[in-house]
Amino acid sequence: MDVMVVGLTVAMMGLILFIGALVALKNTITYEAKKLFMSVIINVAVPFIILNGVFHADLTEDVLQQIILMFVFSVSFNALAIGICFVFGRIIGFSITTSKQLSILAAFGNSGFIGIPLCAAIFGPIGGLLAAIFDAGLDVVVFSLGIYLLQSDGHFTWRHLKALVNMPLMAISLGLVFAFSGWEAPVFLKDLASMLSALAAPMAMLYVGFSLPDLVRKKQSFFYRELWMPLVWKLLVLPMLVMLVLSFLPIAIQLKHILVILSCMPTFMLSAVLFSRYTNNERTAVITSISSTLLALGTIPLIAWLSTLWFT
Repeated sequence: MDVMVVGLTVAMMGLILFIGALVALKNTITYEAKKLFMSVIINVAVPFIILNGVFHADLTEDVLQQIILMFVFSVSFNALAIGICFVFGRIIGFSITTSKQLSILAAFGNSGFIGIPLCAAIFGPIGGLLAAIFDAGLDVVVFSLGIYLLQSDGHFTWRHLKALVNMPLMAISLGLVFAFSGWEAPVFLKDLASMLSALAAPMAMLYVGFSLPDLVRKKQSFFYRELWMPLVWKLLVLPMLVMLVLSFLPIAIQLKHILVILSCMPTFMLSAVLFSRYTNNERTAVITSISSTLLALGTIPLIAWLSTLWFT
């Protein structure tokens, strides 16, 4: 993995985030406008990153095996990460409810909104495809174990899984049909996928930038007492644990680097929505998500550098 490429990519994303903040300072970005922006990212840009990965990657038997490994690792990693962070929270004296909420913020990363565009920029089309598979595994854990932990009564119904039926997952399904059938996509569709997939990274960072001035105007603090816990675990401890575990597994080096990058993503953006619906602690999720995103601009290149040293 070229650390310089990672650093430049993250720096560009940080600059775009700053531009988004400047735009929001000069203009009123309404809730409806941000909702439309997110809808375009999730329902257009990210699905075409996935399809672009399928159309331009050489889907050999090894790649298909990596796809399966990525999904299994994603489900296993995200479920175990919640358990480890929950136990840590209880050991240091947090209440059960606080430990549950902080473990979710510490375990679940923004692998879809930021991870897919970032991996596509660093590793090419195959990176975007594998990141999308990782995000699909994350969604399974979020909308099952995650919601179960957030609800005070611990009641879970299969209706919660309807959120898994979304455009990125449909793009993955369509892509796998092409992969296993051996069909060749038309040139027009390939060019369209390349063009629309390029929207994801800049639009994602602009969206994050749009959210910053609102917090400043409302004079909300970017801090709460337990904030250190999800930030340290999400951005540093868990990625290092992943590097340690992967060093014992006989898998391709590129796959290891992609897994490490995805494990150090900032807290997932959807946390604010889920916390608002299932708890009365939305502020904690918003602060953690934005703070971790800003800090990740520095920690992602650091973890990439450590990963390059570790797997040489």
